[in-house]
Amino acid sequence: MKYKIFFASTAMMLLATMQQVCAQDMTVPADSVAAETVFDEESLYDDARDAELDSLRQMVNQLQSSVETVKSEQEESEKDTRNRQIWNDRAKYFNIYYANQSLTFEDLNGTWKNDFGVGIALGKTFYLHKKPILGMIKFGIDWSYFDINFAKYQDRWGFFNGDYMYEMEYGNGGGNFYYPDDNGSDEYYFEPEDVYQAEIGTAIGVSVTVNPYDHIKAAGYFRVAPSYSMLYAAEDFSGSYGTFFIAGGSVAYKVISLGIEARWGKAKYDSVINIDDIDEDFDSDGNIFEGNYDGSSKWKTGAVRFYVSFRF
Repeated sequence: MKYKIFFASTAMMLLATMQQVCAQDMTVPADSVAAETVFDEESLYDDARDAELDSLRQMVNQLQSSVETVKSEQEESEKDTRNRQIWNDRAKYFNIYYANQSLTFEDLNGTWKNDFGVGIALGKTFYLHKKPILGMIKFGIDWSYFDINFAKYQDRWGFFNGDYMYEMEYGNGGGNFYYPDDNGSDEYYFEPEDVYQAEIGTAIGVSVTVNPYDHIKAAGYFRVAPSYSMLYAAEDFSGSYGTFFIAGGSVAYKVISLGIEARWGKAKYDSVINIDDIDEDFDSDGNIFEGNYDGSSKWKTGAVRFYVSFRF
């Protein structure tokens, strides 16, 4: 392209020089026959010169057209490269989560708060259209190939070691049996069980991404996450299918992205609680456990997950 510009500039300079020469040579002697003869010869010369000028004009026009075509192609190539870097080269994601999570046993209206929670997810955004709407907006389908979530709790309700049930049956029959953090005399008669909860599954949903400036992008999404959920406490393990929902948003610059999302859902664990272990006289009305006498129980999970994402 540089050579074409050089040739175009050179041709334009030659054309300007020729026009100046033409202007100078238009002076014709009028006081002699010899002058008329010279004029006739110069007229013939002028015709040849005009032909050369026309040829130079055509060459300059062709060069200018070529330069404009090259510039347009270069701009389009740069635009395609930018779109590829912003969208296609950043479609995959790897998320690392920190979660504030709660676990609720609805039958007892008891909620456990986690000591900590972590998770990871790997997935990809499949954009539904090639060119951004208004040059900055794209809709897509998000698919997290796998989404793993883990949380640890302390059973300060005394539920899993039977202390809660003992108080319900033999204690005051309706008080608050949530034990606070270890302090005072509590640690001498109550040691909470560790409770572990984990889910592994996949997640799929819709998203919208906005690219307002440079490589900065903001995204919002909603996903459904069918998962296998597991709960372990007091040497008792239970696993069950659970459907979870995820809604969140993120802000990204090139590779790095920061985000926050809500995650919630329910699972029915089969062996965490056995109603037969409780005195039949106490639970015969079914009010506390809502008639779940088959050894299964429904648990609700809610979490806010903060994450760092790497997009590639």
